[in-house]
Amino acid sequence: MATRQKRLTILAAGLFLAWIGWLGYLAITAARPVVLSRPQFLVSDLDVIAQVEETKTGANNKATVKEVYWPLHDRPVSSGEKIVVTNLEACTGWQGPGRYILALHHGTEGNEVVAPGKSPGFPPASPEFGQTVARPRIYPVTDETIRQLEAIEAAKAAQPH
Repeated sequence: MATRQKRLTILAAGLFLAWIGWLGYLAITAARPVVLSRPQFLVSDLDVIAQVEETKTGANNKATVKEVYWPLHDRPVSSGEKIVVTNLEACTGWQGPGRYILALHHGTEGNEVVAPGKSPGFPPASPEFGQTVARPRIYPVTDETIRQLEAIEAAKAAQPH
């Protein structure tokens, strides 16, 4: 009976170590997913995919619109048009020149990336830590971020205006 218990203990320990090894492998190799902020897109009035180039200090404040996702009708910009984005250098998510998803507020002096709104589970910006407002975010274009954007835009289109 003692040898059977030893074998079961060794088997259980081996399975436990294999499970821990698998979880460690996943933690090391899994990429950090990019998740679009629904509140940010729900308050924006112009959602585009744009090509953003780089300057010596970071992102250029001019972007070339590749696709317009919102509004569905009466679009203030069209594909191929260059737009000014006044706060692009202040955004988080910059990964170098490329295509980005931008949630914008279309204004008279240009466009501005909208900051994410308050989300449940996240504390509001704290002045004691030097944060007065949340920093606006831009998102790289991937298959997953496009799927998320399409789902958000479908929800926006279903809302009564």
